[in-house]
Amino acid sequence: MSPSKTLSIDFEKFYNIIDGKQRGSDKIHHGINPATGQELWDVPIASEQDLNDAVAAGKKAFPAWRDTPIEKRKELLMKFVDLVGQYSDELTTLLCKESGKPRKFAAIEVAGVGGFVAYHCSLDIPTETYEDDEKTIYTEYTPLGVCGGIVPWNFPLILSVGKVAPALLTGNAIIIKPSPFTPYTGLKMVELMQEVFPAGVVQVVGGNNELGAQLCLHPDVAKISFTGSIATGKKVMEASAKTLKRVTLELGGNDASIILPDVDIKKVAPEVVMGAFQNSGQVCVATKRIYIHESIYKDFLQEMVNFTKTIKVGNPDDGDNLLGPIQNSMQYEKVKGFFADSKAKGYKFAAGEPDIAASKGFFIQPTIIDNPPNDSRIIAEEPFGPIVPTQPWSDIDEVVARANNTNTGLGACVWGKDVEKAAKVARRLEAGSVFVNSWEKPTPQATFGGHKESGIGGEWGKTGLLAFMNAHVIHVYKS
Repeated sequence: MSPSKTLSIDFEKFYNIIDGKQRGSDKIHHGINPATGQELWDVPIASEQDLNDAVAAGKKAFPAWRDTPIEKRKELLMKFVDLVGQYSDELTTLLCKESGKPRKFAAIEVAGVGGFVAYHCSLDIPTETYEDDEKTIYTEYTPLGVCGGIVPWNFPLILSVGKVAPALLTGNAIIIKPSPFTPYTGLKMVELMQEVFPAGVVQVVGGNNELGAQLCLHPDVAKISFTGSIATGKKVMEASAKTLKRVTLELGGNDASIILPDVDIKKVAPEVVMGAFQNSGQVCVATKRIYIHESIYKDFLQEMVNFTKTIKVGNPDDGDNLLGPIQNSMQYEKVKGFFADSKAKGYKFAAGEPDIAASKGFFIQPTIIDNPPNDSRIIAEEPFGPIVPTQPWSDIDEVVARANNTNTGLGACVWGKDVEKAAKVARRLEAGSVFVNSWEKPTPQATFGGHKESGIGGEWGKTGLLAFMNAHVIHVYKS
């Protein structure tokens, strides 16, 4: 049960939040419930004027917020944690409707909001002092100003708060732009924040790619924090370059999982499957390529297939499902392309159906492709859906090279009983976050970012705070 409510919030009406006030628009759009195909509530599309007003409000609010002592900023952030906790049931229901994810996973994401903010409140902004006979040098960090956060549709709440928490803690103002596919929870979270934070400190404007481009081009926005595809990330960087905005880009991945020959097959195989199919594979750090030692390949694959066949896929309201639908029709069509390609090339479907039956919702049964060639589309590209290839390996140097042979480097996993040996392999993988004996589970306690085309910079963790700050070095010479 949620704690008793202090406010009456309407979870069926949605607004942009500009300068602390709710704002509608004469242009509206709506999300689609991916489990039923039905239209959800109207949401306003922000105009360029709305965005300009939000930036102006952020600019006005920034100096006072920057000068608010960090302890007071933390106090307000923790006040928001208490407030958001009162609405966890409503936010969970809303997240189920807009994303299609099963209720227990939606509840985990909603609970993560409070956890994310609370962890950031345990951090302090680092400083350094250097002294010699002649001078003392103080390295301090100052906030950037008005930041923009562009959020994707796969984890609309946690990826919003992953930008808001460090931005506010470090003294910035921030404007969130949720995905038009999943606008609802992001709009509601920022609406709730108005009860706690001064007007203009945290705002939200909903809209399409055009609005995102305007945010990147705006001369009074100091930083863009973007999570999404590599192709869009390049456009964000190009637009932001015109004013030399700071950018943090967390982009797509093609994560490799290497299974060493000493694993406990029965225990590990289901975990590896979860890494590939959690959130229906719609995770930038989902396992996308599975490399199994040849001595256990057949047995390990069989255990993966056995577990995959038990996975229930369905509507969030249908009880104990592990997976929901693909979130939107565009992505659904894209994922179906991987099935069509794998079927046309005659690859072996170890689990799952090569033909996807259309239903009202965008449902796909989780699928394993057994040993497709290295140049196959399913190995080379990121499907962002519940379809994953497996391949055998025999030589550790060769499989590490195979795992690293990609333009991406977001996450990776190594599984083995000998933890020291597995960690040695992990250190050779070119990825921002490597997990030993776990599938990919990024946490706010460590910085999160990618190598190569998986992004630039990183956020979260203690070092992630610096992504929202400029170094400010004071050199004091002794008289």
